[in-house]
Amino acid sequence: MTWITNLLGFFYDILFGCRHWSQTRPFTLEQQTYKVCLDCGKQIYYSTERMTPLSAREVRRMKATAEPVTVIATSMNAGGFLTRRANKSNAAA
Repeated sequence: MTWITNLLGFFYDILFGCRHWSQTRPFTLEQQTYKVCLDCGKQIYYSTERMTPLSAREVRRMKATAEPVTVIATSMNAGGFLTRRANKSNAAA
């Protein structure tokens, strides 16, 4: 079912979509280089080796090999970062 929506979206973009004429310079954030269309805001991934935009196949391959980021919540008090110790002095010895 998703391939049908992708196909319809592809033809819609061809007929009525943005042509991305005005773009920013390429820049890198979080190890990904891309340009941004100033008209519609779409990110266009960019190759720094070839200095050309990536094809759709290269973008899919890049996203498939990207490792997911795992965020682990910890308590700041558990490590003793915010606790004060009564037996230590702030005065210089």
